[in-house]
Amino acid sequence: MSSTTTNSVQIRAAQGRSDELGEHLNQLLTALRQAPGCLGYELRRDNTDTHRWTVRGQWCSAAEMQAHFHLPTAQGFIDLLDRRLACALDFEH
Repeated sequence: MSSTTTNSVQIRAAQGRSDELGEHLNQLLTALRQAPGCLGYELRRDNTDTHRWTVRGQWCSAAEMQAHFHLPTAQGFIDLLDRRLACALDFEH
């Protein structure tokens, strides 16, 4: 029997780009919520440090969570660095 599992990403926005980063994260999460086994994704902006964002996903199983990391959509997190919207990513799973 499988149990639910979660993953999270701490993201630091590049200077002056936090609002734009938030928009891109919302678009990314809309797509990721469609992944098989996804129970939900939430996005939160830190109240005291507006350049810090937290993304949390919940999955039906660890296997489905791991599979989603290989989806092209999940690579969108790395694209945030390439587009200079984010300056740091910290993945936990």
